[in-house]
Amino acid sequence: MTSKPAKPINPNLVTIDARAASYDGEPVRILAVTSADSGKILVAKQDTWRDQPKAKENTIVVTDTPNLFGHWGMAFNEKEQMSTVMSAYKAANAAGLLSIDDSLARFDPKNVIQTRKFDERGRALDFDSMGMNNGHIAVLLAIWAAGQAHGGYVITRQPSDDDNDDQDDQDDDDSEFEMMPFSI
Repeated sequence: MTSKPAKPINPNLVTIDARAASYDGEPVRILAVTSADSGKILVAKQDTWRDQPKAKENTIVVTDTPNLFGHWGMAFNEKEQMSTVMSAYKAANAAGLLSIDDSLARFDPKNVIQTRKFDERGRALDFDSMGMNNGHIAVLLAIWAAGQAHGGYVITRQPSDDDNDDQDDQDDDDSEFEMMPFSI
């Protein structure tokens, strides 16, 4: 009898373990997965809150209560990072990169977004802090961590030979136009 070989881990898939406990309601743990190369995010399921997360390959633990855990990868500080977290959510949503499982619809951040004001740039959105709970924050933290994983991938990705070939072809095509006159 032969056993099946272990499935190889896709290094581009990152699991996000998001934990929130400093907002309304019971502590919430949300698991999400992101494709670091494409930036797509699936907020997949709610899981049981465990006392201590374990370090795992291709997993980021993000929390608003880092003092409760011996292991975490990203810590959220509302005063310093809420605008960044909001921007990550808005960008992922606008780009069509975000998918939230139907079982987590009650935690979808769109349920607690409100228009704060209108200005020359359009609507300024904010989160309704009165309606926000740990589930909403955990989803937002998962999206924020996924964006960081994607950003880190893009910055550190080594170009493949195919990328270099495309770049060479593009450079050749662009060279024809370098000497063309230009006017405004």
